[in-house]
Amino acid sequence: MVWYPRMNLDRINIREAMTCAVLGAGGAVVFQFVFPGGAISTLMHQVLHLPGPGAGIAVIIGPFAIMIATIACFLKPGAGRAFIASLTFVLMQILLSKLLVGSSNSKGMLGSPLFIAAVSIMGLMMELSLILTRKLGPVWRSIIAGSSANVALLVFCWTVIFPRTNGWIQLGSIPILMGLCLVFGLFFGYLGWLISRPLSKVLAPQQYKE
Repeated sequence: MVWYPRMNLDRINIREAMTCAVLGAGGAVVFQFVFPGGAISTLMHQVLHLPGPGAGIAVIIGPFAIMIATIACFLKPGAGRAFIASLTFVLMQILLSKLLVGSSNSKGMLGSPLFIAAVSIMGLMMELSLILTRKLGPVWRSIIAGSSANVALLVFCWTVIFPRTNGWIQLGSIPILMGLCLVFGLFFGYLGWLISRPLSKVLAPQQYKE
């Protein structure tokens, strides 16, 4: 049995866009309760002793958002799914953070317009990667899209956001964080595709061949 979605560049309709938005918002709810408050910073720097800034982006925030966006992309063909899921993920995350914590990230990341732009760019990079790799199989497409999107998010944060908040990344910290960024990006891209398979059989069975 050959099992793969017939990805193309068709536009999505309102119902499909709403599905992507629900996925993004639902993912943000799960993320908020798995990583409340300062849990990410504590885990990255006090437990794992990873350098910064950017460890939380490379290992947790980016990969989780990529997984949600990948699920949205492979549920059914259509351009714009990754962008919609990514944008609703970050907007819902900001809303939940303000409601439950009372403020956005103390260093100016979460909740800032620049961070919304960063996650949106991540979604657009996924869209571009899926277009450029449309002749490849779904596994390769998911890992290439996941890794490239995570790199785009991390580089944007390093060059645009962190210099205004945490300071520039030290050159010696770049190799380990970039390596983690690639590994976690491709793994969570692949994981998102795996999760999308059973969901697609229920929500869009016509896109599969047997």
